[in-house]
Amino acid sequence: MSRSPRCAITKTLFCMVCAFLSSKATAQSTPAEFAEMSLQELFSASTEDAEPNSQNWTWSLRYQQAEFDGYLKGADKLSLDEVLFTPGAEPRTDSNFPVVPTVITQRASILGIQYQWRPEWQFNLVLPYIQQETDHISAVPGYETFLLKSHGPGDLSLGARYVLAQQLSHQWALQVKLSIPTGSIDERGDTPRAPGDQQLPYTMQLGSGTWDIPLTLSYQSLTEHQFEVDLSATIRTGKNDRDYRLGNRYSVKGKYRYQNNESLHTILGLEYVHSQSIQGADTALLVAQTNPYPASITNPDLYGGKKLLASIGIRWRFSDAYSLGLEMAKPLYQYLNGPQPKENWRAGIAFSSSR
Repeated sequence: MSRSPRCAITKTLFCMVCAFLSSKATAQSTPAEFAEMSLQELFSASTEDAEPNSQNWTWSLRYQQAEFDGYLKGADKLSLDEVLFTPGAEPRTDSNFPVVPTVITQRASILGIQYQWRPEWQFNLVLPYIQQETDHISAVPGYETFLLKSHGPGDLSLGARYVLAQQLSHQWALQVKLSIPTGSIDERGDTPRAPGDQQLPYTMQLGSGTWDIPLTLSYQSLTEHQFEVDLSATIRTGKNDRDYRLGNRYSVKGKYRYQNNESLHTILGLEYVHSQSIQGADTALLVAQTNPYPASITNPDLYGGKKLLASIGIRWRFSDAYSLGLEMAKPLYQYLNGPQPKENWRAGIAFSSSR
């Protein structure tokens, strides 16, 4: 390998590590962020199956679901009674609210189309479709329990993957994407904040509303014991039309792939995710009171934190042209800027072509 590819790899890795280590620790997952988490797995599957020495089109379809239930403040668990404000029985504080989401379910269906231009170059296009529903309890009369839903297209993504260097035993690759704000940030619903439909919280919006830059630097072993390390960042730019932007997101993920036979792999993964709080605020979510936040999910400071997730999956290439992947992940550790809902689990299934 020549000296200049080594320098490019080292500089890129150094910059991403510095950004990762210096970032402010805070990130509850919005639907847009949840879809972004799925994209990394989607393209990991597509690059495994693509024929590297031919020019071809391939596609991938991934469905992913996550559930949030229960509350954390830092690493401490909180009961719903501790988070729900009861008028006349306790004072209102920054940690209790008249409206409390109980169970949040996020779903993303993601279509990816890839084109292998040259052995070292791959281009891709991604469009997610997002569904979100949230159960609530409330101290507001008439809204003791209620359900909010939103669904629609998410943010369109265009990207390119380039193999920086490759030897018989390993490969370095860099993927750069541009996320285009096609997902709605104006979803509305009937909440206790006022009569009729109002602007829904950040957790119910389908896009980021900003032009974002997701980056992934990957190292992949090509030996008998295959493993991969991905260093990823999603960088937000500016603010959206509602005067906020989602927090930057950083992650490190390691995967070990065991070959059961020629067509079946077992994959073990460990991922550390660290993201920032929302910058700015959507003033339509506030109420005219001393504490202007009717629910924790309307407070931009109560998003984010740190998560360590373990995952297990299988990848079955059942023909020369198609493969199927299944994955289940569960947080081992969460430290959240709360009170905020904690993630219980996430699971995904991917179907992809290889020619």
